[in-house]
Amino acid sequence: MSKLAGKLGKQYDNVKEQAKLRKVSISLGEVSFDLKVRIPIKSEMEQITKRITEPPKERIDATYNRLSKPIRELLESSDDGFVAALNASKDTIIVKDDDLIVDGNSVRQVATFTVMWECKVEEYFHLLQSETGEAITESYEEISTEFPDIAIKEIVESIESKIKPDYAATKKN
Repeated sequence: MSKLAGKLGKQYDNVKEQAKLRKVSISLGEVSFDLKVRIPIKSEMEQITKRITEPPKERIDATYNRLSKPIRELLESSDDGFVAALNASKDTIIVKDDDLIVDGNSVRQVATFTVMWECKVEEYFHLLQSETGEAITESYEEISTEFPDIAIKEIVESIESKIKPDYAATKKN
């Protein structure tokens, strides 16, 4: 029992875990359902945020390789004049040591943002409480085979509204 729980008594200790749960209502057109999400304490939320904003480099590299593969294969199979012809009026494709810039957009940056989103989905889904009490530990790939992108986005936004209330929600309380 924590020091605070001791001061607040047995009733607090009994409901402490339940007090950290919130109901999340998801509405996808004509389909609605409720989920329970565990509200992380401040230090845990800081760790979650760090894992989202600083994803593993290996994962970013793998996503970069997957995203850049078609462009790299096209460039490798083309003659030297292909890139020069593409870039005749403006720099359409710029090849760097560790990146491709396509029409002003870094493929590595797109890969980084993609992995950050995938990590966010995983971290937020891991906060959901299963009906069976079993931990939800599925990867983004597993989650994305179960739910369409629109549902994932709605679930993540609903979870975020519960674990990170905005000013208007805080003011109501």
